[in-house]
Amino acid sequence: MAAFVPPLWSKFGTNLKDLLTKKYDYKNQLVVKNNVASDLQVESTVTQGEGSSFNGAVKATYKNKDFGQVETEVGTVPNKDKSTLSSELKATKLYDGLTVIVKGSDVPNLKLGVEYKHEAVSTSVTAEVGKDSSSAEGTLVAGFDGFSVGGQGKYCTQHGVVDYNFGAEYSQNEYALTLKTENKAESLLASYWHNIPTSRNKLKTQVGGQVKWNLENGAKVLTVGVEHDIDEATTIKDKIDTEGVLAAVLEHRLTNPYLKLNLSANWQVKDKTTAPKQFGVALTFGDY
Repeated sequence: MAAFVPPLWSKFGTNLKDLLTKKYDYKNQLVVKNNVASDLQVESTVTQGEGSSFNGAVKATYKNKDFGQVETEVGTVPNKDKSTLSSELKATKLYDGLTVIVKGSDVPNLKLGVEYKHEAVSTSVTAEVGKDSSSAEGTLVAGFDGFSVGGQGKYCTQHGVVDYNFGAEYSQNEYALTLKTENKAESLLASYWHNIPTSRNKLKTQVGGQVKWNLENGAKVLTVGVEHDIDEATTIKDKIDTEGVLAAVLEHRLTNPYLKLNLSANWQVKDKTTAPKQFGVALTFGDY
């Protein structure tokens, strides 16, 4: 039996989270991605803001097989005559299972993170220094044969202990069952994700759902979602929750020209109207 390396705390329930959040952008956006070299990609983005305002960003990602990657992004702030700058270095080759992350921005803000994954244990420590306060966060996960338990805590110099949570997860290649707390253990989140096996080459179908229970006021929200590859070029996603929000995504990919089209929208079912509450069209050209 192969050694089991548990996921980092930040990865608990990540498959279900991606199913319910990724591609639901509701933005009018144009993205151009170019692999200018085998180890360098440049990505340019223009996004429509409120009204007729637009903001843009340029991101360069350099990957080196000997140490990891460096990512730098320059962007503009909507409706403000200013720009933003951030950069991140991720070293993954220093030691087996070890990742060191250094991230800074013009806010100013500096963040240093260390992640370590090994047989039966995964842990991370993050320190962040900001303009007004600093914080430190630690996580620890232990696991065996697909079952993992762990927790997380965060301390801020200005407000003291600002977060702490714990949880458990059982996962295999095709499914994952997760139970964890959120927001200083004020909420309990239970989720299930399943990748349905198919004989249609690389095409896939995913289903999943989650229940979020606020332990303070007793409120509960159930969300279920599905993602299905219609063919090699077309994917659809849908989700609905007990608060009456229905959302859908249609993604279509072309090869000549290389273009990815994403249509996303959501509706408030209780409004009894066919007009979407939010709608977005995103076009991605190039090496997506």
